[in-house]
Amino acid sequence: MKRPLRKRSDRGAWLAVGDSLGHHRSPRMSDRRSYAFISCVADGAKLEQLRASVESLAATGAKVRLAPIDNAANAYSAAQALNLGWSRAEEDLLVFCHEDVVFPPDWTSRLEDSVRRVEAMSRGPWGVLGPMGRRGKTFFGRASGPDGVESHFGPLPSLVDTLDEFCLVVRRDSPLRFDERLGGFHLYGVDLCLQATEAGLDCFAVETPCRHDSWTRHRPPEYHACKRRLQRKWMFGRRRVGRSVGTTCGRIRFGLFEGWI
Repeated sequence: MKRPLRKRSDRGAWLAVGDSLGHHRSPRMSDRRSYAFISCVADGAKLEQLRASVESLAATGAKVRLAPIDNAANAYSAAQALNLGWSRAEEDLLVFCHEDVVFPPDWTSRLEDSVRRVEAMSRGPWGVLGPMGRRGKTFFGRASGPDGVESHFGPLPSLVDTLDEFCLVVRRDSPLRFDERLGGFHLYGVDLCLQATEAGLDCFAVETPCRHDSWTRHRPPEYHACKRRLQRKWMFGRRRVGRSVGTTCGRIRFGLFEGWI
């Protein structure tokens, strides 16, 4: 049985465990970026698991805030919920994650290292980062499933076509936004990566392993409806995106007759 969500503000709250214990952060800790973890949530038990893992990041001195968007009443599409969280955020980096993701305590440290590496190798400002993605037919990333078995496809960081939606990282001041016209709960991250590519912003799979507690492997009818809308959106007007892109759910083509059946 699903537990009801706690009556907390969607805006979340700073989690600074070290401060509450009277500990003092070193200057190095203080200079770190701040992070908002934004998630569209409908399951109270999963939210509490996510909250616990984000609190474990705060315990290491990271400046993090959990910002759940309550969607138990199915009031929002994924894009609507995540854009709402984006509009409220004031942190440096935004982490858009599924409610069933668990982050290890060193996750923000790994992300800091990955951002530095990406900024050193990118052709310009980066667009979207994440633990798992695909370029063409090749997967890149590192993450585990509910059984704890890790999938590791290197090298990392690696430039990718798209990233898996279970965890996406963007800069708060990025010009990108999730496209609410796509609706539903699928491929909104793929679309965000395509927007980034068209804007000249690179997308990278990075060394930020986490656990995604989902066994879902099938593609429901809603997925295919979202895919058709995505194909019709990107049928014309592409300057940098090719005729097809690799996603963690398979290749998606943008031919003249794609997206209508």
